[in-house]
Amino acid sequence: MNKTTIKIRGYHCDAYGHVNNARYLELLEEARWVFLEPAIREKFFESRNLLFVVVNINISYKKPLVPNQVIEIQLTNVSYNNKSIIVKQEIKDQKTQALCSSAEVTFVLLQSSTGKPQTITEEIMVKFDELSRIENA
Repeated sequence: MNKTTIKIRGYHCDAYGHVNNARYLELLEEARWVFLEPAIREKFFESRNLLFVVVNINISYKKPLVPNQVIEIQLTNVSYNNKSIIVKQEIKDQKTQALCSSAEVTFVLLQSSTGKPQTITEEIMVKFDELSRIENA
């Protein structure tokens, strides 16, 4: 199971003392970069002339994140459509495992030379499934 551990710092927080809703996008993005890092290192997308682009994010906020809290962000599910990939991410308190937030993120892969969406192939699905199984706390 792929997860990223992050400690919430004061600079993540707003005047109310908790993580602002816009910062959640950055935290979720950090976890997606960790998720994709093995494929990026091996130039999986680059060698296929593909760009990985977020086209939609829906976030549900359950509990506030506060300074010094350690969170785990898990990519919990990947589903495939013809031209898009949808991943679900959950932010949990590391100590209590309480769900703090969940998000559904939709991506498309674009051909780098044309900017046109590409069909999600079996090869891409296999790579994402492989990435999902990597342990990287």
